[in-house]
Amino acid sequence: MPNNSSQKISLSIAKKILLGFEHHYQNIKSASIEAKRCFEEKEWKKIEKDSKLRLNFYDEQVDVFCKKLSSELKKQTLYGAKAEFNESQSMDKFNSDFWKNTKHVYIELITTHKQPELAETFYNSVFCRIFSRSFYNNQYIFTKPCVSLNYIDMDEPVIDSYFVDDGQLKDTLASVLNNYKFKCAFGNFDQDIKRLQEQLLKQMPRLHSEVFELQFISTPFIRGKCAYIVGQIVTQLHPDVPVLIALLNDDKKGLYVDSLLTDIRSISIIFSFSRSYFFITTDYPSAIVEYLKQLLPGKTRAVLYSAIGLHKQGKTLLYRHFLKYSKITSEKLIIAPGIKGMVMSVFTFPMYPYVFKVINDQFTPPKMGTKKMVKDKYYFVKNHVRIGRLADTWEFSNVAFPLKDIDDALLQELENKASSNIEFEDDLLIIKHMYIENKMTPLNMYLETANKKQQNHIINDYGKAIDELINSNIFPGDMLTK
Repeated sequence: MPNNSSQKISLSIAKKILLGFEHHYQNIKSASIEAKRCFEEKEWKKIEKDSKLRLNFYDEQVDVFCKKLSSELKKQTLYGAKAEFNESQSMDKFNSDFWKNTKHVYIELITTHKQPELAETFYNSVFCRIFSRSFYNNQYIFTKPCVSLNYIDMDEPVIDSYFVDDGQLKDTLASVLNNYKFKCAFGNFDQDIKRLQEQLLKQMPRLHSEVFELQFISTPFIRGKCAYIVGQIVTQLHPDVPVLIALLNDDKKGLYVDSLLTDIRSISIIFSFSRSYFFITTDYPSAIVEYLKQLLPGKTRAVLYSAIGLHKQGKTLLYRHFLKYSKITSEKLIIAPGIKGMVMSVFTFPMYPYVFKVINDQFTPPKMGTKKMVKDKYYFVKNHVRIGRLADTWEFSNVAFPLKDIDDALLQELENKASSNIEFEDDLLIIKHMYIENKMTPLNMYLETANKKQQNHIINDYGKAIDELINSNIFPGDMLTK
């Protein structure tokens, strides 16, 4: 058991980490509030700039916090809390009991927190910046969640509900839009409400004769030049139906309703991993994600957290899913199907929905470039407005794979093509740097098995994708099929 002095130091450090997280999350909220203001005032370049800056918020703030914390730790010479950084930013001393206790104290602090899952991830980030990979386990960090999200006390609901009385749909829709309190005028509010009512009844004619309720998330979802209102239609006799209202703000038209969607496939595309992240303002992101999961059951929580701008939490959930999957599967990691890339080695579990991508040491001619250039391109795509055509990625460092899980052909390829990016540690293969992406069927493989109608459709859409990317200032010079 830790003594009183050790306990006090653990409490002090845990409180500092939590305050560091709360400072970070307040910055996230401030950016979301600013995004709504920019939408209202049509400051589109500011929204785009802030979207790019937000991607670096997390790492920058963790870096700043770790520098402050390391100064504090250097003063604590007892219980292994002293921090002396070497070139790889790992602790040269480590007291297991002390840091186990610090984690337990931190758990107590966040048990009643509004964002405990994000606070856990922040703790992980701080710890992993200070310590070497050998300490990355659930004794010291949150490889598994420790605080339940089911018992968060919410000061205010994140969902607004509107019971629709007979003949009152028009008035109810007016209340829905007014409750978002946009500080910009609708160009023709009555006409928008009329169009909303017509579209809703056209898409769901049964609402003419049913008692129903409209539910909407209380914060708008801001992205680019659009604000989305997201919710669902609840009836007594049928399954709930997701609903999305898209708003635009135009110099000529003012604020207006652009479209209404009740098709789950169309709404799912709005939340796709190939779209840029939203700005939302909330104290309860877990409640928002759970509600979105109810609306869009095909989306993972990792994708949904990323979609609302909390991509580090998405990364945490993705990694936890990988750890769980790798423990229960009997599959081996194999080279991903398809023509091998000239720049990267790609591998996966056969049934796993993601692929792992490692930059090769040398590129196959005629490809030219450096690892830094490849990383810069990934960073560029992450920062760019992805317009539904560029897949999201998660970047990882020092990931351990049990050697027994790796197919011989894959291991040989990594040793031959990416030897500087791997190292062996007992029965583990450590990949120093890699990307994880959603698994997709390569176009050439799809065309081999598609029928004529499918081929025509995909080639037509492929042409549209190239055109849209060019219009988004990306020249897709490497998109011809191999």
